[in-house]
Formats: sequence, structure tokens, C-alpha cells
Amino acid sequence: MQFVLIPFALCFLLYIRQENQYRFRAATALKITLTMTLTLCLAVALARRFSPVLLTAAVGMLLCAGGDFYLQYIRRDVRKFTKGIVLFGLGQLCNIAAQLQLAAFHWSAAAALAGLLTLAIALKGIGQWNTSANDPWLTIYTVLVATTASTAIVLTGTTGGILLGAGGLLFFLSDMVLGIWNYQKPHILLADLNWLLYFAGQFMLCAGYIAAVQ
Repeated sequence: MQFVLIPFALCFLLYIRQENQYRFRAATALKITLTMTLTLCLAVALARRFSPVLLTAAVGMLLCAGGDFYLQYIRRDVRKFTKGIVLFGLGQLCNIAAQLQLAAFHWSAAAALAGLLTLAIALKGIGQWNTSANDPWLTIYTVLVATTASTAIVLTGTTGGILLGAGGLLFFLSDMVLGIWNYQKPHILLADLNWLLYFAGQFMLCAGYIAAVQ
């Protein structure tokens, strides 16, 4: 993964520029390219050494690529945005399944999940987010992404676990920032922070899965 880091980072910076210049098509293409690059990394690792963990993670990353496409319509088309939420939810189910293959569910994960969900509920309440147009899918997805983060955090003591833990947490935080941006304060800097947290989290999850099975 270290050989992918620099080109991935450069592509990410180019993507951010397109988003900040409101070039929808170019930004969409680059966003999908970034996620598909991570999908390809997992596929290559899978081809070198078969692992159910890598297979599950690769399917999850591919689903997230589809989610990335539809998420670009977050303020353009409610139905497409909902499709993106569903695809990301399925991607989180894959993340959870992959992580549970690495370590059994532990009570500490339940405690972490409770803390993350409390944070999500607090942010929604304080910011008075109106998510009715995308519920119940958005609520279900929030539980799933919080579960991904909590199960990943428990893996920090295993091989690749630090990457998985950090990646899962960053992924969750990116969605919290996205919620603030979409429902409360639509500032471009919040959008930039969301994209940074999201792609950093995805990269770490990808690297963590590969390290865990080597």
C-alpha cells in the first residue's frame, strides 16, 4: 500500500480541487477513481493470497464506489442520494463481516458502539437535522457505520488493527461531518474535511485488511 499512497494522495488533492471549483462530472469521476483504486488494491492482494477477509472487504469497497457515485447527488436528487446510503450500508455490512472474521465481537465493541451512537444522536439533536427525506435508511446506515467503527476499534491490538481502528473511526467521523454540512452548515471547508476523513479512513481500512492477512 505504501506504493499507492503518493499517487492516491495526489489524485485526492486533484479531486478536492474539482469539488471546490464545483466541477461535478470531473469530481465524480475522480471520486470513483479513488475508491476503485482501493478496490483494485484489495483485489490484487486477494489474487496473491486468497482470504475470505479480503474478499469480503473488496466487495464492500466496490459497494462504496457505487455509493460514492450516488452520494454526489446529495443535494441534487433525493432518490439517488438514498440509493447511495443503501449501497454504503451494504458496504458497512461487508466491513463488519470482514472484521468479525478477524476477531469475535467483544463487550468493549458494544461500549464503543453506544458511545458513537450517543455522539450521532447528540449532533443530530443539537443541529436539528431534518433527515426525514432519507429515513429510515439513514438511521439504519448510521447504526451500521458506528458498528463498523466500534468493531474496528477493538481490533487495535491485532495485526493491522491500528490501521483498521483508525480507519473505521475516521469513516464514522466523516459521516458526522457530512451530516453537519448537509443539514446544518453548508460550508465548503466542512465538505473538504468530510472528504479528507472519508478517504483517509478508506485507505487505512484497505491497508489494515491487507496487513491483517499477510
